[in-house]
Amino acid sequence: MELVSGYERGLLIERVSPTPMLMIVGELDVVCPPDLQLGAYARAREPKRLLTVPAGHFDVYKAGPAFDRVADAAADFFAEHLR
Repeated sequence: MELVSGYERGLLIERVSPTPMLMIVGELDVVCPPDLQLGAYARAREPKRLLTVPAGHFDVYKAGPAFDRVADAAADFFAEHLR
């Protein structure tokens, strides 16, 4: 727990580039608030893509519309960038 409390999410996000990044933000996320995620996305450099979904942190892993939307976006992103 001590190490977790010192973990700064998004601290090095500017260094991800030039690796393509897909950020998926759950608009109802209470684990990692959307405003923090969107702030990190704003600091990230291109190439980047953002997908927001009306879902909570773990909802995108369950069968349903959020999963389908995220899975399709991830498949398209990988197909484009992993040729």
